[in-house]
Amino acid sequence: MSAFQMAQFYELLENRGGRLEREGNLLLEALDRAPSRQAADLACGLGIHAAFLAKHDADVFAADLSIEMIRHAREKRPHPRITYETGDMRETGDGPYGMVICLGNSLSLLQSVEDLRLFFTNVHRILAPGGLLITQTLNYDADTMKHPRIRMEQQVLDTGAIAAVKRFLPGETSTLLSITYYAATTEIFMDTTETVHLQHWSKKVLSETAEDSGLEVEAVYGGFDGVPIHSNSPDIILLAQKC
Repeated sequence: MSAFQMAQFYELLENRGGRLEREGNLLLEALDRAPSRQAADLACGLGIHAAFLAKHDADVFAADLSIEMIRHAREKRPHPRITYETGDMRETGDGPYGMVICLGNSLSLLQSVEDLRLFFTNVHRILAPGGLLITQTLNYDADTMKHPRIRMEQQVLDTGAIAAVKRFLPGETSTLLSITYYAATTEIFMDTTETVHLQHWSKKVLSETAEDSGLEVEAVYGGFDGVPIHSNSPDIILLAQKC
């Protein structure tokens, strides 16, 4: 995609709906508890959370495996307290950080328990003693996640319109996600599709893998409102600490 980059689709279609209003309080509570205001945002994507933390006096290391996403984040959300780098969440960052976050269901992109273990081991390495980790994944045990579904998002622009059609096909251990992006503007008429497998990480697997890596799980919530997780919670929010 040259005329309309994938990051632009994410910016226009994904960055809506009061995300930080829902997530911000929990993040700031953790930041205030952290032993320092040095933070890392792993799999940072568009840099939304990194910018939020920087605006609340954190010095943020923000990394993503996608060169395009990092380029977009630097251009869209520059901040003197953010350092953007291309990097794999399983091995990036120097630290020590008072808080590490990995949000946006990014852990579901990891395809094996060994990859998950490498992530948590890396977080343990870069966290300061007493440092906190917050991860967010979707709760694939919820009834709504067990059935095929289609979702469409669209945005009208001054120059035309763009849209994304998402098709979810759940399997036993992973969900096949296919997204077709459409752009019809005065500059371009195009469509492109990307496909990814999302692993169904459970509360049990996430908690046990984190603890095997030396972290202590403080709580597991079903959403950013801090309500304990139940079978049909939309999310798995893991809060862990390096002791």
